[in-house]
Amino acid sequence: MSDLRKSTGAMRLAIKAAVRRALTLAGGGESVQHATRVNGASLSRYASANPDHELNHAPIDVVLDLDLEAGQPVILAAFADAQGYDIVRRERPDTASDMPWCAKMGILSKQDSAVLGQIGDALADGKISPAEGRCIVDEIEKEELLLRRLKERVIAESGAGR
Repeated sequence: MSDLRKSTGAMRLAIKAAVRRALTLAGGGESVQHATRVNGASLSRYASANPDHELNHAPIDVVLDLDLEAGQPVILAAFADAQGYDIVRRERPDTASDMPWCAKMGILSKQDSAVLGQIGDALADGKISPAEGRCIVDEIEKEELLLRRLKERVIAESGAGR
């Protein structure tokens, strides 16, 4: 029956990697288990690339919980990518943030430095290892989230929606 599947092993591993990233962004399985219907051990199996857990995948409602807790559609993006699509967030009216602009810009600058620092450290030996790549991707995803929030604030305060 497995030869009839349209999804490949690589696609399914990419979904598991996305579950790992979502769990990391959401604060880890021990924390996230309280925001979904499964326990931390199950979440760990859903994220595991270990061959013993290759058939363990997160149910669709848990995927939604994980993406919501991560603050971005990490797993949904992996599903879309596996099918050759990109997802685009709909513009929505948002209320302006109470955080001062200088604080918002400081947070973004700090995250940008974290991304560049991770890349610089990884390239010290001339190449980026898989573990270093995962750390860099996690930092980039954090920055993407900050940039999306910054964009929403600019749109909300300026009324410059597209």
